[in-house]
Amino acid sequence: MLTFGFAGNLRRHFRQITMNVDTPAQGLRLLLAQCPAFKRDFYNTRIRMRIDGSDVCGDNLEFHMNRHVKDGARVLIVPVVEGSISAVAAAWIMVAVAVASVAYSLYMTSHMKTKTSADQDANSITNNSFTSAENRIGQGRPVPLLLGEMVVGSNVISLGIDTTNNQDWNISIS
Repeated sequence: MLTFGFAGNLRRHFRQITMNVDTPAQGLRLLLAQCPAFKRDFYNTRIRMRIDGSDVCGDNLEFHMNRHVKDGARVLIVPVVEGSISAVAAAWIMVAVAVASVAYSLYMTSHMKTKTSADQDANSITNNSFTSAENRIGQGRPVPLLLGEMVVGSNVISLGIDTTNNQDWNISIS
């Protein structure tokens, strides 16, 4: 009496079956003859076998398949998962990516230069967009408001009267 156990895609045909045979080869031949769908899947799948606790490889396959094993021995047939990496390798890859991202973020935070309006004026680059997150430092003096003010981004837009230039009234409104 041998117990055959299957895993993976072969499990849909048989999970575990006990057969009254002398050798694993006899039991496998009976299963292949009994179920054509199992035969097709068995021949299209790379498998690993374990007979009574010992792994079977290509060198000793014929010996293990044709030997008489004790009653109640278990024959386990498992498909080989191809293209997989070990969990240790995947863990090391994730650790390396995490360390690299932390190192890059620390590098960027220590080498990032914040620009102020004074630096921008020194470079003579004007930023007229309202989407800038940069706060203006040298804004000038406050002026009386005609229409109110509106905050767009970090810039304050207002229409006011500048009373310091009394000679040219047409440019007093800024």
